Amino acid sequence: MKIKTWSALAMALCIAACPALAQERDFPTKPIKMIVPFAPGGPADIVARIVADQLSHKLRQPVIVDNRAGAGGAVGAEAVAAAAPDGYTIGVASVSTHVVNPSCNPNLRYDPVRSFTPIAMVADMPNILVGRPGLAADFNAFRDAARKRGDASNYGTPGNCSLGHVVLEHINQELGGHLVHVPYRGSAPAATDLVAGTLDFMSDSAALLRPYIDAGRMKPLAVAWPTRLPGLKDVPTYAELGLPALNITIWYGLVGPAGLPGAVLAKYEAAVAQGMADPALQARFEKVGMVAVQNSSSRQFGAYLGERFRKESQFIRERKMSAN
Repeated sequence: MKIKTWSALAMALCIAACPALAQERDFPTKPIKMIVPFAPGGPADIVARIVADQLSHKLRQPVIVDNRAGAGGAVGAEAVAAAAPDGYTIGVASVSTHVVNPSCNPNLRYDPVRSFTPIAMVADMPNILVGRPGLAADFNAFRDAARKRGDASNYGTPGNCSLGHVVLEHINQELGGHLVHVPYRGSAPAATDLVAGTLDFMSDSAALLRPYIDAGRMKPLAVAWPTRLPGLKDVPTYAELGLPALNITIWYGLVGPAGLPGAVLAKYEAAVAQGMADPALQARFEKVGMVAVQNSSSRQFGAYLGERFRKESQFIRERKMSAN
């Protein structure tokens, strides 16, 4: 009797589980939503649309980009975290949504590590430290000038607790606190004021700053990148300057809600890997100043997220930085 009872129970459990297993195996059978936590037209949106095209082709289902901007990316990130973990809602993660913003805002309604299933990193972009022309010939001169001028030296950022703020605060700590932070509403107005001579320094993406650098309107001092950049061979990396902690690049990846089924995650990993290996996709990223990240697995991306969040949240607490 007990054997029959356990057999019946096992069969019932199998019947209950089989539809779910079949759905995972056949995934996807309908369109996929990709949430972008920033407005259309920005770097995250560009990444999303390039990757969505590839995933649509590889997974043979439409991947629809859904922009949900607000609160420094928190609105979109919360929407991904709250979605059903069935694979039909994924999102774009960035250094802002998964490292800086949660470090500066401990009361967010998502945990940057536990609330998500990492899929893969897909794009990376250099950060460049620049100064107004005539202020410093190189990083060592910048360091000397900042120390000599004291509180007269300032730097602009896209806002409090932005990535630019975090990078410059790392430098400020190296200089003993001799720089004054000037927050703006976005990177473009900060760049405009630096060119006009109102600001001394800023740090932002190569995509934004290279046109100013190439025109001689900004002086590049250091780059956050594993190697020196083409066209800027005289500009050292932070690692070469003995400051590897400042090697904070502007990366983008894909995440799903926590609990994404293993079979679904495996399909995403395979599709992303195939897409990142496509020369046409690589060329599209290169055209907008980014690099397609290849061979990024869920495990590697998850480990990277956890490590970056741990380091930057500790630094932000120590410096008493806040988004307010």
